[in-house]
Amino acid sequence: MKKNVSIQITNDDIEKVHNEVMNDPTYGSENKLITDCLKEYPLNTDRKIVAMKIGLIDITNSTNIGRYKSRISVVELTNKIVGIKDFDCRVKDGDPNLVSELADNPKINLFSFASKYCCYHNCNVYEKDDYSIFDNVLMNNLKNYAPFLTPYKLDQWRIELKYKLYNDAIAELLGESNITVDFKRRKFDHYVWYKNRKN
Repeated sequence: MKKNVSIQITNDDIEKVHNEVMNDPTYGSENKLITDCLKEYPLNTDRKIVAMKIGLIDITNSTNIGRYKSRISVVELTNKIVGIKDFDCRVKDGDPNLVSELADNPKINLFSFASKYCCYHNCNVYEKDDYSIFDNVLMNNLKNYAPFLTPYKLDQWRIELKYKLYNDAIAELLGESNITVDFKRRKFDHYVWYKNRKN
């Protein structure tokens, strides 16, 4: 057993669950819809397109943007994304600071949404695997795979917008577990989420 890993995961485990997610009539179909939309409209320069992509990712990923309209409107979030210099080059290059920049808002922490928005573009448009998604399922369950990733520590990184620390920690966990599959970050997210989504 690796020193920093508790529940052991293998390449086969991750591939098996990833395939289950992709073949699930709801989750697999939604992922295909997101991929089709982002491939057709990859850039983040047109406000109307960005607003539609925010809505799609919000609905399919339960990021609660629509629920917190008093803290941030779709218009404000759209303007923020469009206003970030070189957003598309940065998301293609997998710049981790882009997540922190997008998440930074005085009224609401957008850490989860920002990780998902960047991940979907990087993965589904550019076929890269530079971003690890953050959400409550990951925050509460990563400790089962790596004891050093406690919910408290992860929540502090979320509050302090330290996405690079989070992303690097996922890389460390995957390295300790000898995970070598293609798109290992994305498939690991599917694995943890699908195994723990009902908890």
